[in-house]
Amino acid sequence: MHINADLLWMLTGTFAALCVGTVVRIVALRHADPDLATKRMGSLKVWWTLAALMSVAAVFERPAAAVLLAVASFLGLREFLQLIGKQRIGKAAKIVAYLSVPLQYLLIAMGFESEAKVTLPIGMLLLLSAVRLAKGDTQGFIRTTGSVYWGVMLLVYCLSHAAMLFTIAADHTPVVGASGWFLFVVIVTETDDIAQALIGRVIGRRKITPVISPNKTWEGFLGGVITSVVLSLLLAPWLTSFPSISTSRGLLLSVGSGLLIVTAAFLGDINMSAIKRDVGVKDGSSILPGMGGIIDRVDSLTFTAPAFYYFLSLVL
Repeated sequence: MHINADLLWMLTGTFAALCVGTVVRIVALRHADPDLATKRMGSLKVWWTLAALMSVAAVFERPAAAVLLAVASFLGLREFLQLIGKQRIGKAAKIVAYLSVPLQYLLIAMGFESEAKVTLPIGMLLLLSAVRLAKGDTQGFIRTTGSVYWGVMLLVYCLSHAAMLFTIAADHTPVVGASGWFLFVVIVTETDDIAQALIGRVIGRRKITPVISPNKTWEGFLGGVITSVVLSLLLAPWLTSFPSISTSRGLLLSVGSGLLIVTAAFLGDINMSAIKRDVGVKDGSSILPGMGGIIDRVDSLTFTAPAFYYFLSLVL
């Protein structure tokens, strides 16, 4: 466990912002439709829970983050497999898919991130193919095997990169400690999601992907871009080891990170929307009141976490 004054202040600021958002939402919902008010208040409770879990991960660092993300990966993978349940997946393939969760996160928690980046993609490809071939049934082989592999890669492999951010070299440790990179990508990603939703709801007119995600608008996306870039500039001095934003390199890295995250978040969001539309559902489940399922909450992070991780691998 590592907590310093800067991390404490950062977490305090996060909860202060959440308090302000709570008050604003309560006031805004005073005269709202009861069903809408219940839904929005439900999502607010989820945000408080997620903020608390994120804080625990930040304080206890890599082991806690690995456990938290492993739970999210397992629940998300379960939702995904339920969505594609009409396909003849088979129990053996499901077992192999679920085993990918402890395998991946144990490697990360134990510090074997290099192995984690290779073992899961190759291992799952071989094992899933093997168990499907063992059935001796070729009907739907490509679609079924590919679907399960895609789910594992998306909800286990890609999402696990958020935990890998704790493994960034010690000489690049942010002011708040090793949890800085993790907090940075999570806070910017989730704030971007909120900004795009709110701005799109208020002034959104021009749809970006009317078939895949009708609620996504250019106005909301541009609002998310501005929000993400500004937030990146504000958070970078504490949550990253980038040079000062008063330098051209520091400014470029901070702005570049914001632009990368907002773009990856958008792609991750509509990627999950495309999956859900392909199987004819709106939400992954109803486990998160007012939000839907786990896959509806981590959709953006499945793209932003690996994108940011490999971006850092290039620039640090």
